[in-house]
Amino acid sequence: MSVLLPWLMATTPFATAAPGAPELWERYSWVVLAVVVAGLLQAALIVALLLERRRRLGAQRLNLSVLDSLPGAVAILDRDGAVLRASAPSAQREGLGALSTQRLVVPGRAYLQALQKLALSGELESTGVATLLDQVLSGRVEEGMVEFRGPRADTWFELRARRLELPGGGAVVTVVDATPRRRAELEARRARDERAHMERVAAVGELGASIAHELNQPLSAIRTNAETALRLLQRTPADLTLLREVLEDIVADDQRAGEIIRRTRALLKKDQGPFTSHDFNELVRQVAQLVGNDAQLRGATLTLQLADTPLPVNGDGVQLQQVVLNLIMNALDAVSPCPPGERQVWVRTQRTDGRVELAVEDTGVGLSPEAQKRLFEPFFTTKATGLGMGLSISRSILEVHQGRLQAEPRTDRGTRFRCSLPAA
Repeated sequence: MSVLLPWLMATTPFATAAPGAPELWERYSWVVLAVVVAGLLQAALIVALLLERRRRLGAQRLNLSVLDSLPGAVAILDRDGAVLRASAPSAQREGLGALSTQRLVVPGRAYLQALQKLALSGELESTGVATLLDQVLSGRVEEGMVEFRGPRADTWFELRARRLELPGGGAVVTVVDATPRRRAELEARRARDERAHMERVAAVGELGASIAHELNQPLSAIRTNAETALRLLQRTPADLTLLREVLEDIVADDQRAGEIIRRTRALLKKDQGPFTSHDFNELVRQVAQLVGNDAQLRGATLTLQLADTPLPVNGDGVQLQQVVLNLIMNALDAVSPCPPGERQVWVRTQRTDGRVELAVEDTGVGLSPEAQKRLFEPFFTTKATGLGMGLSISRSILEVHQGRLQAEPRTDRGTRFRCSLPAA
């Protein structure tokens, strides 16, 4: 105002007015008020702009602080995959590692192209990360996650991408170190496999008498046939036709004994086998042959009612047989207190709605409400000499195979166990 008033006085008629002319305020009050109001509005606008700038800087610092506080390497991308904003280098090093991360989240650099170069150079094991990001940026998917191996051995990383709900598109990408979680999962899997192996060893130990009895039959037959063959060779002339039949019996009995040993060794095998396709009917049939003599020694009747057609499933055949073995052995234990003639066990298989189902039923004493509630808890057992791990391990094995296991009472007496697996 100190600058404007002299200028007004010099450029208005007031400057040459006669001594008796009206005062400045009386003649030009509206001009003065307009200038004052304009100055005040200008000052208010300047203050508002300064406050807005301060607020935007504060929001920007807050956004950067949030990015820096997030684990791993975080980057905000535009619709073309270029990095608009990224977390600080200290946070980036928690992601892919210092070198790879700096190459990924440099502002202005194409994130997707950097991923593709890393995949082609072999620093990333899978190109699935680039594929996921391409799908999110193009809008084909809203959100996704993929795991991949890192540049160093025994390291894993997890990439999550989420599409930004903005007119211009874009995505938020986070890469975190998944190595601790993967190692914990591997340790838990090893511990589960150790428990499963111990349970198989215990089950085969319980079948020791049955296996010995089953092996004794072909071995006795081999000895008898071998002695018969020696006597036939002493004849003159030798009966070659009968001798050939005796030798064929020896070969068949030897194969039978070898199959018994092979099945037993497979159950005792410690290492987990690869997931391959198996006929579930054949897996059940082999387990039934292994426990058949044990059922006879217990005075129980084991009845197989298998599906007429093959039931293909994907998984570890030994572990799936362990589930079948545990269920059948539990059923045989359940019917042991029953009077002779009432010890019945049924094993049924069928295919329903794209899944393979197994049902093991018995005419035992059944389950109490408390036992049914705690049936799958580790170390819970209703048997005097049981470890309480069989059903817990069986459920864990089925969960790995995307299967289910449940127990229910039969209408008249006993228990029915049902398990299901995805059909291959």
